[in-house]
Amino acid sequence: MEVKKGNAWTSLIRALKMLMKDSPLLIPCTFVMAAFEAASPYINILISAEIVTELTLPNRDIKHLFFLAIVMAVANCVVGLLLAFLYQFQDVLKYRQMKIIDGKVAEKSWQMDYETVCDPKVHEKANIIPHWGYDHGVLALVKQICEILSALFTIAISAVLVVEFFSLKTTEDGTLSQALNHWLSPVVFLTLFGLSAYHNIWAAAKTQKVRYQTDNDVEQPFNQVVDIFESCCAEYQRGKDLRMFCAQGMVRSHLLMLFDKLATLQTTAQKYAKKMILVSFISTRAFHLFTYIFVGLKALYGAFGAGSLLKYTGMVEQMSNGIGRMCNAIREVWQNIHYIDDYFAYQDLENRTSTGTKPITKDILNDYVFEFRNVTFTYPGTETPSLTNINCVLKKEEKVAIVGRNGSGKTTFIKLLCRLYDPQEGIILLNGTDIREYRYEDYLKFFSTVFQDFCIFALQLGENVASESVYNEQDVICALENAGFKERLKTLPDRLHTQLYKYFYDDGVELSGGEKQKVAIARCLYKDAPYAILDEPTAALDPVAEADIYQRMNQFIEGKGAIYISHRLSSCHFCHRIMVFENGQLVETGTHEELLATAGLYHRLWHAQAKYYQS
Repeated sequence: MEVKKGNAWTSLIRALKMLMKDSPLLIPCTFVMAAFEAASPYINILISAEIVTELTLPNRDIKHLFFLAIVMAVANCVVGLLLAFLYQFQDVLKYRQMKIIDGKVAEKSWQMDYETVCDPKVHEKANIIPHWGYDHGVLALVKQICEILSALFTIAISAVLVVEFFSLKTTEDGTLSQALNHWLSPVVFLTLFGLSAYHNIWAAAKTQKVRYQTDNDVEQPFNQVVDIFESCCAEYQRGKDLRMFCAQGMVRSHLLMLFDKLATLQTTAQKYAKKMILVSFISTRAFHLFTYIFVGLKALYGAFGAGSLLKYTGMVEQMSNGIGRMCNAIREVWQNIHYIDDYFAYQDLENRTSTGTKPITKDILNDYVFEFRNVTFTYPGTETPSLTNINCVLKKEEKVAIVGRNGSGKTTFIKLLCRLYDPQEGIILLNGTDIREYRYEDYLKFFSTVFQDFCIFALQLGENVASESVYNEQDVICALENAGFKERLKTLPDRLHTQLYKYFYDDGVELSGGEKQKVAIARCLYKDAPYAILDEPTAALDPVAEADIYQRMNQFIEGKGAIYISHRLSSCHFCHRIMVFENGQLVETGTHEELLATAGLYHRLWHAQAKYYQS
């Protein structure tokens, strides 16, 4: 699925609305900060100008000079304290907003269709967005807005001084003096200012476009690859293979090759950026040269005194600084708009599986029939169908074994049954109704599952089994015991409250592959759904433990429908029916005895395994 972007400016406005809704005080706080940041330099410029003016007078007023010095010190202190408070307050608001954004990304990922979240492009965005922090996306926009507002305030204050500057006329005669007072002088000033601003903004936009492309197309994928390689070195679970096979050199060579590739691409981007920066630099310096010469000449020809000279040169410097800051901020916004657009494009991904409205009633839960009718499915990004024209019926209380070689379509079949994917052709029915018409959340309640790639979370044992933080401890213990985990449970330091894995806690407990599989089976038993699906539930167990688990499972899911998928065909004995898959097709179906009586695929698979269990 392609992550479709919208209009960049629409996304920008949407981001501002989101900030106002989630953190109503954040934008007003930023506005006030910008105003104080812009005003702060002018405290020293204006008061220093008054001090210099007073010092040049024949009859200097010492008290007045002392008063001006006190005012400047107090004003700087007050503004500094206010800015420090506002910075701290803004940091708190930004941190809260970051957690809100992380929560929205996580919630979107949880609610997203399984088919969508498995798409590599979507998966990449889901991994990248939470790591943007304050550097990219909506939160970076806050800093950029503050910079733009501060720059605009600076330019606005400077504009007031510009009006004052051009209203002062030279007092001496002469052609140059008349030229300084001519109405064209402010026109030339504004033209140079406009050209400087335009070239800065233009250069910033061009440079940032290249930087975004480099970051998006190169750096982000590169960083993901680097993370994968570095995890091979850092994660303790992978450290064994790295050392036992002396693979450090191989990993290092791959990393160095990737670093070289990135450096080459970044150099190209930097060369382009330097050209753009040179253009803006020349334009800015031309504006500086004109204004400094103009201010100096007007002072020389008697338009104002030494104190005002300090004020107006400070004006020029602040105006130029304002232009530079605004351009840098606009450049960053220009880049950041793309990140903001990526965020909203991710949030706007549609869920197709959640469109059903029909409820799953108790009558359906108690009496159900599933039917696959001419079902064909091809995984996104592949050409060969994983299932082709599947037709079968799954009845209430029926135990079905699904067998076949690796890649034959067994797991795909149950993923379609659970609506983790929808078929491209054909239809799956529940009591004669397309399963897509049912409410998705209701439909999922039908199944208790143990997938071959099940996940055990770095949480407490009881939470892993119950899939919730508040649960009936006795029911959890019962499920664990029925899954064959009774003896191991006795050895755990905090029993159900034992933390699994060492990701977060040094005293976390590591489980073996077989133990983790038993926890997954216990989770299936605890849910107690009408239909159980066990995809290679005993792959990590020895044959004795496997037989014990199957006996227990068969006992505790009595009266329920069930599907067993296993490479070991011992699970087929107690099933009502066996379905044999080969190359995405249902090639055989029948009881154990019926299929053994034929010379088909099941017969060959059974006898291929049987010799390993014979003495």
